[in-house]
Amino acid sequence: MNAPPLTVAPPAPMSTARRPVRTAPATCGGTSWLLPSEPASVPQARRLAVAQLAAWALTEHIDNAELLVSELVTNAVRHACGPIRLTFSLCATDRAFRCEVADEDCGEPRLCRAGAHDEGGRGIHLLELLSRRWGSTATAVGKVVWFELHTRRKETP
Repeated sequence: MNAPPLTVAPPAPMSTARRPVRTAPATCGGTSWLLPSEPASVPQARRLAVAQLAAWALTEHIDNAELLVSELVTNAVRHACGPIRLTFSLCATDRAFRCEVADEDCGEPRLCRAGAHDEGGRGIHLLELLSRRWGSTATAVGKVVWFELHTRRKETP
């Protein structure tokens, strides 16, 4: 069964100049879930990411995707009210994995200086370190925070 292509709104650049975002990639094969705004949604989102990446044969992304999905859903649970929409899709041109987390909080993600003993404040640093691109887009009722993981090119001997 083929899923219809998803339409993705152009993301607003949120990251540094080393990760410019001009247009949204054409996506296909997307899937989406509505999660309650509660702590139990975080491990559920991780399980959904693992299952979807395995189904798409993108297992090289599982570790990074689990961590980043967990960060974004945790932030949505902590700072927003209302349901959380988790969406995974593939870029049609290069099979990049894209994750979007939509919530009803209008506050944009911001870089924090986390101390050595702080429990939070490292999400943006992790997005910068592990994703190829990421950003945040304002919506009529909140925002969507997204990231992309790109498939590594296989080296030929």
